[in-house]
Amino acid sequence: MREIASLQTLCLRTVGAPTCDPEHVLSGRPKKPKLLRRASSVLTSGEKSQEEDEGDVTPCPPPPDVPTLVGRLLRRMRDLDVPQRAYKSPRGQNANDVDINHPWNLVIYPPREDENNAPLLVPEKRDGESANVEEPTEFLALESQNPAVECMQMFIDAVVESGRAGDKRMGVNFWREFYRAVTGQDAPVKVVETSETAGQKRPKKKQKKDKKKAAAVSTPDFPLGSLSLHNFAAASTHTFRSMQYANLGQCLGTLDLTGVHSLTDDLFTNVCSSFPLLRRLSVKNCRKLTGDGIASLIKLKELQSIDVGGCFNVHPNNIVDLVKRHPATKNQKLTEIYASGLGWTDMSLEELADATSTHLRGLGIGFSQYVSGPGLILALAKLEENLDRLAIPFCHTDDEVMSVIGKKLTNLAALDIRGCGNISSLTGFMTGRTTSGYEYGHLFVLARYSGISNHSLKETKKVFPEDLLTCVGVGGGGTGIGGGIRR
Repeated sequence: MREIASLQTLCLRTVGAPTCDPEHVLSGRPKKPKLLRRASSVLTSGEKSQEEDEGDVTPCPPPPDVPTLVGRLLRRMRDLDVPQRAYKSPRGQNANDVDINHPWNLVIYPPREDENNAPLLVPEKRDGESANVEEPTEFLALESQNPAVECMQMFIDAVVESGRAGDKRMGVNFWREFYRAVTGQDAPVKVVETSETAGQKRPKKKQKKDKKKAAAVSTPDFPLGSLSLHNFAAASTHTFRSMQYANLGQCLGTLDLTGVHSLTDDLFTNVCSSFPLLRRLSVKNCRKLTGDGIASLIKLKELQSIDVGGCFNVHPNNIVDLVKRHPATKNQKLTEIYASGLGWTDMSLEELADATSTHLRGLGIGFSQYVSGPGLILALAKLEENLDRLAIPFCHTDDEVMSVIGKKLTNLAALDIRGCGNISSLTGFMTGRTTSGYEYGHLFVLARYSGISNHSLKETKKVFPEDLLTCVGVGGGGTGIGGGIRR
C-alpha cells in the first residue's frame, strides 16, 4: 500500500505545484479584479519597468467569500496541537547558515532563561549507540511557529530555491492567508486609493491629525511572527504591494530580505512604513540600497537588530548617523548591528561604539581593510560590558590583538574570525579571557579560512576544556556553519 503523505506535505504540494498559481488556489476561481493604483505612494524607483510601460498595475482582489480547500487545510493545520519542532528548510544548508546571526528568522527552542549565546545543546554520542538514541534538547525553530506558518514558509523557500519565484508568484490572498496563519484572525481589508479618489484633496488639518494617529503603534494581542524572503531576488513592486494590501506588517516582528536584489530605496522606504512592528530586519546584500533608503529605518521605533552587510552603496557614516538619531538607541533597544563590507575605518567604528556603548550586544564589521588592530581594540573596549557576539571576518588582526580583545570582552559567547589569516592560535585569546578577573562562559568560534591549524587547536584544548571552547572550520575543513548560535 502506498504511503499517505502528511497533511502538511499535501498542502504544500497543492499550493506549490508548478502548474498552480498560489493566488488562485487561495482565492478560488480566478476573477478579474478591478485594477487599483496608489497614486499617492510611489513604490518604484524613477525608472519605469517593462510592466509599467505596458500599463500593468497591481490588482487588489477581495478575499474569497468562502475559504478554499487549501485555505481550510491551512486553518486546520494551525489549530493542530503538535509539539514544537526544528524547522528544516527545503533549501538545506547554504549561505544563510554561515554567519553567527543567521538564519535570521530562527530562534532556539525551548527559550533559555539566561542570557547566554552558547551553541545548541546536543546530546553526546557514546560508543555503541546509534546517532538517534536521544533527541537534541534544543533546536532552531521559526518564531511563533505553528504548522500553518511552517508550511507557507517552506513553500516560499521551495519556490525560491527552484527558481520559480517571480514577482507575481505570491499575491494579496496568499499574504492574507499568511496573516491568518500567524494571528488566527482574518486580515483587515486594506483600503486602497483608486485613480478616482487619489486626486481628491483632503483638508490639511484632518490630514495632520490622521498622521498623528498613524504614528502611534499599538501592541497586538498575539505573538508577532517571522517571514524570510531570503534570496528572493525577483521580489519587487508587486510582491511588496501585495504584502501591504494584506496588512502583513501588522503581524510580523522579524523580516529577512537578504539577497532581495530588486529592493530599491523607494521600495524599502515603503517597507519601513508598512511594517511598523519590526524588531529584527535583515537587508543583507540588497545592493541597490543607499544611505537614503537606510535613513528610513528611523521609522521602525521598536527595532532591535539590523543587518546591512554587503550593501556596498551604504557608507559607514550613514549607519552612524542613523544609530545616533534612532529612537531605539535612546531607549537602548537597538542591541545588534551587523554591517560588514561597508568600508569601516577606525574613526567611524569608534563613533559607532560611542553611540552604543551602554547596550550593544552584537556587532559585525567584517571585510574592513581600513580598521587597524589598535583601532579595533579601542572601539571594542568601549563595548566590553555588554558585547557577547562579534563578527570580524577577513579583517586585519593577529594573535596579539586577539589576546587583548580576549581580556576585554569576557562576555563574548560567539566569535567569527573567518578569513583572518594572521590569527594562528586561540591560546592567547583564551588566556586573556580566563585571566581577566571577570566571569566568563563558553565561547563558540567560526574559524574557517583563518590561520588556525588543527594542531594549534589541539594545543589550545589541552589547556582549555571542551566546555569552554568550540571551534569549527579549522584547517579548511567543516562548513563554517553557525546555526547553533542563539538568536
